[in-house]
Amino acid sequence: MVYFENLPLSTKLKAFFLSSAGFLLDGYDLSVISFAATFILKEFSLSTLEYGLLLASSLAGMIPGSILFGWLSDKMGRSKLMGLDLILFLVFGITSAISQNFLELFISRFLLGIGIGGDYPISSTLMSEMSPSKSRGRYLTGSVAMYWIGSGLSGLITLIFLPFGPYFWRYVFAIGGIISLPIIILRLRLSESPRWLVSVGKIKTDEVPDPEIENKGVKGFMDLFRGKILKITLFVTTVWFLFDVASYGIGLYYPYLLKEFAFPSSYEVILGTLAIAGAAVIGYMIAEIMIDSLGRRVVLLVGLGSMSFLLYLGGLYHILGPVLVPYFMSFVALEQWAGAVTLFYPTELFPTPIRSTGQGFATSFSRVGAVLGVVYFPQIDKILGFSNSLIFFGSVCLVALIISILMSKETAKIPLELTSEGLK
Repeated sequence: MVYFENLPLSTKLKAFFLSSAGFLLDGYDLSVISFAATFILKEFSLSTLEYGLLLASSLAGMIPGSILFGWLSDKMGRSKLMGLDLILFLVFGITSAISQNFLELFISRFLLGIGIGGDYPISSTLMSEMSPSKSRGRYLTGSVAMYWIGSGLSGLITLIFLPFGPYFWRYVFAIGGIISLPIIILRLRLSESPRWLVSVGKIKTDEVPDPEIENKGVKGFMDLFRGKILKITLFVTTVWFLFDVASYGIGLYYPYLLKEFAFPSSYEVILGTLAIAGAAVIGYMIAEIMIDSLGRRVVLLVGLGSMSFLLYLGGLYHILGPVLVPYFMSFVALEQWAGAVTLFYPTELFPTPIRSTGQGFATSFSRVGAVLGVVYFPQIDKILGFSNSLIFFGSVCLVALIISILMSKETAKIPLELTSEGLK
């Protein structure tokens, strides 16, 4: 089938940039809290548990947000919801900035997370359905890479506003909300996914005579847990869950770890964090070159294997001090190989009627892992120590690697109607 391989370049590029903008905002909002929290910790006199909960608040909001918006996207269409989810960025980015205590800030960040969670299934599904088979991996990886552009942007904005004093974080949070406004306006005019239109019977031509080409006997949410689709659901949710336990469990603590074990200066911590974000972008750039030639399976296995190896290495050799910056740079660059594939794999494996639903469900399950990793990292670090904590997370990645070896499927350069599983 080639009926979606020749969409106008302008349509594909518009979908790419506006979908990518959502990931950029995700990266900004999920990363900006990690450094700000070191100041909020003192201002609000947070306990260790409250500190972990604050870091995990947006991730927790993603759990219901991704399921709800993923399901709505399959029912109502992709483009209709792409502006709505970002309204939550705008409103609750600003309320985060004016919060006066832990509870107000936690609630604002949680509600912001609902918007972030909603954007994951919508943006990635639309991008997958708009991309040509031969280069779909490059479009998807490039889109996901914008997360780290947003993360780097959060570091730059933090660096600019740090001289404003201990309340700098309020300005940084507010900017995160404000920059979503032009993206909301542009998204309101985005074209609908042609695959979704076929699936619901709104496009019928000689080339697309029957919606079952896309639907494959699938009708709704419960089909995620039936037949061959159940195997796909178990694979994508389990591997993404384990990946996020390690990725976020360590990732949101980079500023804390650099301050604790490497640098006394806040400016050095920010610069180190920016270097780590830069390495992540480089990792994505390399993955983007390889994703369609090597294939999803190889990129995923190399990513998870490298994560496990480096975490074991760091734990066994007790890596501390300034060398943590190049160490984490190496880790995060290779981490992105696995991160990209785990994020967009569901959009290639689920059929159109539940593509966004499946992506949303997998996202929500992964965020449970992220929340567990973030909330319990301080406890694990306190009980096991930093080096043994790295070994613990390395073991988590090793389990994900074994599952991926056994269950991953190649989807590179294959049309979505052939990569996706159905009930028929």
